Amino acid sequence: IIVASKGTLDKFIGDCIMALWNAPRHLKHHEKAAVGAALDMQARLLQLHKEWIAEGIPAVKFRVGINTDAVLVGNFGCEYRINYTVLGDGVNLASRLEAANKPFGTAALVADSTRSKAGSD
Repeated sequence: IIVASKGTLDKFIGDCIMALWNAPRHLKHHEKAAVGAALDMQARLLQLHKEWIAEGIPAVKFRVGINTDAVLVGNFGCEYRINYTVLGDGVNLASRLEAANKPFGTAALVADSTRSKAGSD
């Protein structure tokens, strides 16, 4: 779903998937694409839950944090370890939004910087 929406799968961190839109290639409506991917992933997870319950597999929870900001994008590291990723306060805010879902009992939190550009449809 991430790749189909022209997102870039950055990495897996524990039970987290870190993804980004608008890099390495420009994407005109990247905010809308990111929010759409989150909604599509939530819908797909509901479908999977039905299949898993029928097979006796426990359901899992999935939370999303989305933020739009200027960040550093590129290959970071040193001579023996390098990684294509994003760095900056905007990345940290997205991570904190994802974590804030748990106490709020929500599945997705979207920063106003993203919501205002993604539109309401």
